[in-house]
Order: sequence, then C-alpha cells, then structure tokens
Amino acid sequence: MEASEKLTIQALKAHDKVHPKFKSSGRSLKQKSRASLLSSPEDPAEGKSKQDDGTTTRRSRTMSTSSQSKKSEPAQGRPGITFFRIVAATRAWQRLAKKKSSQPPAPNKPLVQLENTYQLEPDYNTVFVPKKAENIIQETFNSRLQQVKYDSVRSKILAKDLATIINRKMKDLDIPRYKTVSSVTIVENKGQGLKVATRCVWNTTTDNYATYSYTNQSLIAIGHVHAVYYE
Repeated sequence: MEASEKLTIQALKAHDKVHPKFKSSGRSLKQKSRASLLSSPEDPAEGKSKQDDGTTTRRSRTMSTSSQSKKSEPAQGRPGITFFRIVAATRAWQRLAKKKSSQPPAPNKPLVQLENTYQLEPDYNTVFVPKKAENIIQETFNSRLQQVKYDSVRSKILAKDLATIINRKMKDLDIPRYKTVSSVTIVENKGQGLKVATRCVWNTTTDNYATYSYTNQSLIAIGHVHAVYYE
C-alpha cells in the first residue's frame, strides 16, 4: 500500500471518530482499496479501532431509532372526570327527567264495581247440609286413627292436623257464602264417660253444625264442624 493511501485512511478514521454520521466517503474508499488491504497484513491496533468504530456507529443508530420511536408514539391522555363532564351529565339527566315528566301517565285499569245483592239468606240448593260434614269427619277419622295409640304429646299435633284436613275437605264442597270452622278433641280411652258441649250465637235458619265421635281401644276422637252464613 502506498503511503498516500495510508494517510487518507487514517484521516478518514479520525474524521469518523469526530463525526460518526458521515461515513459514506470512508466506505467508498475502503471498498476501492479492499484488494490492497487484504494483500497487506493489518495492524492489531487498527483492528481494535475498527471494532470501536463499529460499536459507536451501532450505538448511535440505536439511540437515533429509539428517539424517533418515542417521538412517533402519540400521547395518550387519560379520560378523567372533569368539571365540564359533570356539567354535561347533569344537563343530560335534567333533560331526560323533563321529557319523562312531560309524557302522559299510563291509563289505569278501571275498577270493577260490584253491586250489592242484598241476599240475606242462601238459596235452597246451596244450604249447608250437616250429613255431608259428618261423612267427611267419619272418613278422615277412619283412615287416620285406626292404628294410632294415645300419646299425650303427639295427640295435640294429631288433633291440629285432623282439623286442618277436615276444613280443607269442607272447602272442596264449594258452598257459597259459608265460612266453616273445624275442631278436633282427642282424649285417652279408659272406659270413662265423656260429654262435650258447644255454644254459638248465630242464625238458626241458615247456620248449622255437624259432629262425629270415633273410638278405638286407646283413644276417643270428637270432631266438630260449624258453618256460618256470610252475607
């Protein structure tokens, strides 16, 4: 290699260290003198300087690209609650409330008006029949008390359940304008005598009652059904 070429290469290297962005001239000259450089042995100091130059150029390029990417990213603002948004929401709510208040109310359903029947007595075919109530009490006792033994604790619950069943069956008869009251009394069977009395204030022409007593070896059950006509 000639001395003039060595001097130009060294001058270009020094220029690249000061201005690393402008390396196009140095690369063109290096490409032209590539054959001559391969033929001559390189100095290790020059190789180190080349590596240093490469690192500086790479670092400068990475720094420039990162700065450009940061500049290109758009600024994202957070949608916080501001005074203007609160005012806008309040006005929108006021307009909606005003619109609803201006609408006519929904029409109410007309009330069903019932006239008085002035019916003080039941019809002949819808009168309470005591025999039907006695049959209901008898069927209930026969199906529920055949295998039952008297117990002072369980008899209270049993009497309440039997009265509820009898009253439900009386409602199935569908007697209009009648209210029924059912009651059951259970006592232990010791061969003693027993008498149960009831007293009511009612209309003897329309109101009535039915009763039935059941006995087995352990207990005695007495059922009552009172039917009152409701005007």
